[in-house]
Amino acid sequence: MRNGLLTAYMEAGFPYLKQMANLPEGLMPDFADMVRQLGDETMLEIAETWGTAERLKTLLAEAPDPDMVPVEIWQQSMANWSPVQQVLSATMALLHACEKVAGLKRRGALKIDSALATGLAVTTYAPFAPNGGELLSRLANILGGTVAEPATLLDRYIAAVVAGDTDTLSGVDRCILENPAWREWSERFLAIGKDFPFLPRVIGIRPPLTKALVQALVKMVMEVLNVEHSRNYPG
Repeated sequence: MRNGLLTAYMEAGFPYLKQMANLPEGLMPDFADMVRQLGDETMLEIAETWGTAERLKTLLAEAPDPDMVPVEIWQQSMANWSPVQQVLSATMALLHACEKVAGLKRRGALKIDSALATGLAVTTYAPFAPNGGELLSRLANILGGTVAEPATLLDRYIAAVVAGDTDTLSGVDRCILENPAWREWSERFLAIGKDFPFLPRVIGIRPPLTKALVQALVKMVMEVLNVEHSRNYPG
């Protein structure tokens, strides 16, 4: 296998995935740096969990350089990937879940442990994994959602975290740990994340500076100044 070709394909294909899935333009601005840092070896190591690493090596050995692939082929390939319709909802559900977790952590109401990280990672990735259907069905039974709406499963999982529903959380954790492939995948995933040299920026949307946006920003600033003024000069 040519060195770095998987990394190059990941980097080249990500913009087409964002386009087809209608993801925010500013999502994962560090994606290219992240996949370069991971490299082919690490990404194939993760793929070994599903038994797809050798198949990937064979495909990559026969593949052209990514910049030789026509735009139409990229677009058609993304359109033919059936889970692409779930990417946007799952991504936004994960971002919402991470915001909830961060808020609880700041208030000292939650300690982030490996079970929580595993639950979030597996519940997010299962809809897109080669063999994720069976596990997703079991998670849906535990969380009270449906396989057809994987983003809802994330919402229900984080609701259990916020509510301190230990029965549900323990059920999810047990479901994952009892599956050898998913247990191995989650252990590798967490280990790689722990050793990663930088924290990737997840989202950095920069909206165009319109007149309406400027007016809204000015209004917000003036409201803060007026509050401070009333505090300093009572009556």
